[in-house]
Amino acid sequence: MATPFKRRKTRWGPETGAPGLSNLTSAITAPMTSEQIDAYVMQVRIEEITQKLRFDHVVPANLDRRSPSPPPRYDAWGKRVNTRYRRCRERLEDERHSLVRLAAHAIPNYRAPQGYIRGPRRLITDRVYIPAKDFPEVNFIGQLLGPRGRSIADMNARSGATVAIRGKGSVKEGRGRVRDGPAHIDTNDQEGPLHCLITADTQDKVDKAKALVQAVIETAVTTPEPKNERKRQQLRDLAIANGTFRDDEGRYGIDGAWERPMSTGISCHVCNNGGHIARDCPDRKANVVPWRSTVRLQTNAGQRTGDAVDLACSQFLSEL
Repeated sequence: MATPFKRRKTRWGPETGAPGLSNLTSAITAPMTSEQIDAYVMQVRIEEITQKLRFDHVVPANLDRRSPSPPPRYDAWGKRVNTRYRRCRERLEDERHSLVRLAAHAIPNYRAPQGYIRGPRRLITDRVYIPAKDFPEVNFIGQLLGPRGRSIADMNARSGATVAIRGKGSVKEGRGRVRDGPAHIDTNDQEGPLHCLITADTQDKVDKAKALVQAVIETAVTTPEPKNERKRQQLRDLAIANGTFRDDEGRYGIDGAWERPMSTGISCHVCNNGGHIARDCPDRKANVVPWRSTVRLQTNAGQRTGDAVDLACSQFLSEL
């Protein structure tokens, strides 16, 4: 059983809060409606947070009730980015940003507190992990990115969020280190398992992007490669971008066999069908009688001897 936290004895007097924190007027002396009370409480809380940030009194004084610290995270320069002071200050700034936005809509002619700077909107992040270890033969990164990144750009445009691939294997070896980048870059995402990092300003956009990413992963896992329509379309787009696309390349049939398209003016001498030549005829690879022998038997039945090709050559030479 863990022993409770004991405060060290000191000869100094009790700690006092930052100057100005106890000068807030919180007594309501006039009759007010519920909307007015909510607006007044909102203004008091905004002023309280503003004074805490102004006097740099952001870390709570009750050390015995503080929550355990999360695992440390470091930026590209080796500086820790999730210290207790920084986490408490960001929490207060986020609360003040949200309260100021609510007060601007609820209170007419509302003015933000002095020295308030409207910061960027806090983004909502979520992760979708990729089962690369369970299915090592599937190229998830290629199907998510697409030819020249067009597939992931299309998902970003459809959902309104930003989808990025992070984790081991997402960056080629030797390109994952950021030497001269900004200090807020978190390099711990490159050390974790392979996943898609989704970032947006609303939860609705995050949910749309998650659904699109999960659909791609599910299709790549459950659909065989010859029948994967998404991958075939990506290869088609890549061939068009490279200028090597051919419209008569054929397709895969329902049973997974390769089918060549029917072309006019092309017929096979083996099976007498159109769409392919005798060299590509599937009946030629089977155990069937060669077409020259078949023609020779037919010519023998017609009171002629020799191969049909030999007879044609002899007739041509006799005409000369």
